[in-house]
Amino acid sequence: MKLSNPIGISTVTALLVLQTLGYSQQHTSALPAVSSSFESTPALAAPAPKSTTVASSKPATTSSTITVANFKKMLTSSSKLPQAVSYLKKNINKVTPYTATLLVLTLENAQNKYLDDWTNQYTESMQKKLMNMYTSAGVYGDEKMDDMIKRTSDPALKKLLSNTKNSGYQIINVEGYYMPIIDYDQYDAYDDYVTKDINDYVDIMAEESDEPALMDAGLVIGWDKLLVRTLDMEQFILKYPHSNRLAVIQQNYSYAVYTVFYGADNTPLFDSTTKAIDPDAQKQYLNLLNDKDTAEDYPSSTLLSDLHGLMDLAAQSNYKLTSKLEAYRTQVAPLEL
Repeated sequence: MKLSNPIGISTVTALLVLQTLGYSQQHTSALPAVSSSFESTPALAAPAPKSTTVASSKPATTSSTITVANFKKMLTSSSKLPQAVSYLKKNINKVTPYTATLLVLTLENAQNKYLDDWTNQYTESMQKKLMNMYTSAGVYGDEKMDDMIKRTSDPALKKLLSNTKNSGYQIINVEGYYMPIIDYDQYDAYDDYVTKDINDYVDIMAEESDEPALMDAGLVIGWDKLLVRTLDMEQFILKYPHSNRLAVIQQNYSYAVYTVFYGADNTPLFDSTTKAIDPDAQKQYLNLLNDKDTAEDYPSSTLLSDLHGLMDLAAQSNYKLTSKLEAYRTQVAPLEL
């Protein structure tokens, strides 16, 4: 629903960090459920099937039935996730594309379900070990999991990091706290076996998990990259209206659109004191809007049209925020929860 009262940028920033980093099914909206019987269901989209078997409801083969049954047993606890991930990578070729898609979505649901369990394993003691490891090495910023595992000589930390990686997560640092998030790059192993909408969904999620747009209440990617990511989400919504992951992308899109028009606490689109637009945002937005390839790549984009309107109005006031501009962006970028 649309908010009846204006919401502060700080609130949206917090929501964005949690939502786009996949911080837990319990803290954000739940992912759509997948049929436990793995039968054909309209909740799963196959808008661009790779074969006619994707949406088939034919009885599964014996090999497929065994694969599904074994996989489901491995999703009963967080400690079995490494086994489940390994099993799916080795056996996904034994099932139909339709069933493969359901298995991959079920894995993502399980990774979200158990994310709190894995987060809780990064205790104060583990946090100190990680912090000391990087402080002593003079290394700052996030590392790939393999590099983290190689860097530590502490057996307990090495084991935890290895199990975290093998469960399909990676570690990021948010305001000095190390926490796991889903590593969507690991889903590349399933590219050839799932439907096109889920491939595109994974690509969108991987962009954010690899390089989060917001950290420490600030935008840490370019305004142009933020806009392109948001346009990609809009295209997903238009292209796959029946995808099982439509609701996830719709919610992320709402938050991203808000950021496109408002920015974040530490990087507002318009300065709160001078009212002037961020010069990088002005340049990068105009470059994309004036590039004819943008319109060709994102046809029928409401976001591009709305942003054109904002920048045209801003030009009339020498790119300073006015009451007219404020009213316009409130109209085109209301946050929906």
